[in-house]
Amino acid sequence: MPSAIPNTSLPRFKRRQVIQILALFSLPFGCTPKAEEEGKGQPSVLCTTTMIHDLAKIIAGGNFEIHGMMKPGEDPHIYELKPHDTVLIGKVDLVLMNGLHLESQVGHVVDEKARGKVVRLAEDQRIIPLGGEAGNGAPDPHCWFAPGYYKIYAEKARDAFIELDPANAVTYEQRTDAYKKEIDEIDAWGKEAFRAIPESRRIMVTSHDAFQYFGKAFGIEVAAVGGISTEGDTISPQNRVHLEELVRERGARALFIESSVPGAYNSIVRKIAESTGAKVGGVLHSDSLGDPESGADTYLSMLRHNLTTVIEALK
Repeated sequence: MPSAIPNTSLPRFKRRQVIQILALFSLPFGCTPKAEEEGKGQPSVLCTTTMIHDLAKIIAGGNFEIHGMMKPGEDPHIYELKPHDTVLIGKVDLVLMNGLHLESQVGHVVDEKARGKVVRLAEDQRIIPLGGEAGNGAPDPHCWFAPGYYKIYAEKARDAFIELDPANAVTYEQRTDAYKKEIDEIDAWGKEAFRAIPESRRIMVTSHDAFQYFGKAFGIEVAAVGGISTEGDTISPQNRVHLEELVRERGARALFIESSVPGAYNSIVRKIAESTGAKVGGVLHSDSLGDPESGADTYLSMLRHNLTTVIEALK
């Protein structure tokens, strides 16, 4: 007991140690102040795509336990859930996903298994979905290629983090504001660069129809070999003939392959380039970020990479 400690006979640093030891014994058995604090744990979040994973790491920082479902180069249209994905869906406090059926094999499992909050970042009244190049009415989920829409992604993620961790609301708001400024800087740079390219040259052909928002944001006409989804999509001979005619008639200077689509799509792009005399202008990152060596392993670097690749090819 504290009264049994002869305070006057102990050096000051030893008296402090004894008091600290007695304080520990006053806690429930097996607990220390640090252990009690750590027992609360951090809120956890599961992000479906690599772009969303990057976004969450920037805004949530070290305040959340952040899990990424997909790896660089994986196609969310055809991604098949792994057993540990299903476990995480049922455990985390928050699932951040794109929505608009981008993660076609994942959405129904999230609806069934998720116990925490689910936020579909592209499903927002401020985002007006396009219907894809074919105009078939299916919602185009590639909204992140419009920088203005991606800022909405950031705001919705921020709000979800604040709801789970209101004590750090100011931190999340500041990080989001800084991130949006970086997006605006790249957006403004890209638009200025495209204004220097004659409008007649601003046409691009890609492997699948992922760049309509990109085209609308930067004033480029976009055509594609495949549709807005690579799931079950077939590449018709008629579409290839149509694209060859388009390239010849419009004098399209470059076609682009993509890093995360099935090889058949890129193969058709190369064949169209060979038959028309156009060039393959480079590799674009569409539905996934690249690995660290790619120079496109964050949303910001991916956007700048794609812009630079298209601008240089269309000059």
